[in-house]
Amino acid sequence: MPESHDFFVAADPVAAGAHTREALLREGYTVDDADRGGLRATRGSLGLTLLIGAMANARTFHTRLDVQVMVAPDGQTVVRLLRGSGRAMVKGGALGMARGNQAFEEAANAIHGVLAQAGVLTASVPG
Repeated sequence: MPESHDFFVAADPVAAGAHTREALLREGYTVDDADRGGLRATRGSLGLTLLIGAMANARTFHTRLDVQVMVAPDGQTVVRLLRGSGRAMVKGGALGMARGNQAFEEAANAIHGVLAQAGVLTASVPG
């Protein structure tokens, strides 16, 4: 499973970040601003996840994702989705890892969909 996913976007960084925020909010994440125009998205309860592990459902299982929004040397905006800190393995073993992988994939698909629907996605590359 990739640790990151890059979206190349034909829009300015502010618009790309706004589209990304919209996609993550639709997926049930709380989205906060991070350093350098990035985003931090969290969903679920860390306490509950540590208590019951993989028994938590997809929306209550704690997931954190980080997003970097940057400009490539060619001037194109890049939105990079990163797995957040706090490995899912410690939060439910193999089932927790599977939940974390699923959450990352769903978030990447949601971002891809919103950027494509807005007509600004030029490429999407798992990393």
